[in-house]
Amino acid sequence: MSIQETQVRQALEILGAGTRLDILGENADLLRYAESEITAQHSERRLRVRARIDRDGRSVAGSLETLDADAVRGLADRLNAALAELPAGAEQETAPAVDQSGPTPEIAVAESVLESDPAVRHRWFATVRDGLEAGAKLGGAIRYDVLDRVVADSTGVFRAETLTKASIQAIARQDGRSASVKLMHRDADRIPVDEIPGRLRSALRPLPMVDARRGTCRVLLKPQAANALIATYGYAVLGANAYATGRSAVSGRLGERVASELVSLVDDGCDPDGLPSGFDAEGNVRRRTPLLADGVLVGVVSDRRRAGLTGGVPTGHAVPDGWRFGGDPVPSHLLLDAGTSTDDELLADCGSGLVVNRLDYLRVLHPKETLVTGTTRDATYWAEDGELVGWHPQVRFTFRLADVMDAVIGVGAARERCDQTFMESVVVPSLLIEAGPLVLP
Repeated sequence: MSIQETQVRQALEILGAGTRLDILGENADLLRYAESEITAQHSERRLRVRARIDRDGRSVAGSLETLDADAVRGLADRLNAALAELPAGAEQETAPAVDQSGPTPEIAVAESVLESDPAVRHRWFATVRDGLEAGAKLGGAIRYDVLDRVVADSTGVFRAETLTKASIQAIARQDGRSASVKLMHRDADRIPVDEIPGRLRSALRPLPMVDARRGTCRVLLKPQAANALIATYGYAVLGANAYATGRSAVSGRLGERVASELVSLVDDGCDPDGLPSGFDAEGNVRRRTPLLADGVLVGVVSDRRRAGLTGGVPTGHAVPDGWRFGGDPVPSHLLLDAGTSTDDELLADCGSGLVVNRLDYLRVLHPKETLVTGTTRDATYWAEDGELVGWHPQVRFTFRLADVMDAVIGVGAARERCDQTFMESVVVPSLLIEAGPLVLP
């Protein structure tokens, strides 16, 4: 842990009563490549200190990139001046205390990432590049991260953890076709790099290009595509604040079926199938939170402000102050239950339809209506009678997430670990979607 407790407590003392600190130390080592050549290798080191003061019904927040006492004093002066300029705050209902009912879960720190051997990353790159067919070009990145997290406040809360993460993204291009694989784990030694070349070779199969289809069809979303779908649904729909204020598509529907009976979804920051972490930006312990059970809405995720919706105890999903994705609690570690279908069975059940390996640029246009837009990317195929017959041009979709979630008719037996910029991990299988909700332009 590179963040010193003595410095944190000194900063709390300087900032005074009502202060909460959310501190992240980021240490990243990267290897980037394009056209089968290494283009950059570098390290990034960064400390981000978010400070929030809640005092007399007033709130202010600021940030620093150091815990140096003089810098903290300067921030304290600015925040106290800002507090003095604010009008008296209204009497507010007292939020529940930070959930300290259990210890911070033990998250294993991987020596394979702490050591951060550049030779290993070079070997990963060479393994993938040399395993591709002649003429294929490789792009992407390998990244090792060590994250030191501390959340502490002036009431005595002090949570600390160190998280490791290794990831590899490999994008192969050949004869106008492209395919991609992204793998990640807290432990670099657990990433099956040797499997990546075979997956890319299979995805780059020499099928003809077919004309773009029109109208409705069944769609088979492979795990990397299902990842974007499930993560965006969780972000837009399953937070307690959106639920309480009527901005969620499922507001007022706890206990009702809101998705296909094949869909069961939980958020669990301690499940090793994802990328575990122990607490949120308020210091609340992350709690396993069932969200959908056989399509029925059984829960939402909360922070202290909305803990009333989750039995008076926050589920551990507060987000950082000033977060670019908003201030509402949102899921952080989604896991979708696997089904029983093999990949071949799902393809057979798809019949004639679209097979999508990756969805990109998925954007929420209207949260209440769950209207989103996005595009397919890499390895999009057309299937006929349960067999892949050609490469399909990339497709831009506009659809309602709620409709797609209700139209799941098949769930794969194998799950993959994925991530998103707004979510720590998403563990999903392939999903087969009935014709209708996804309409080809």
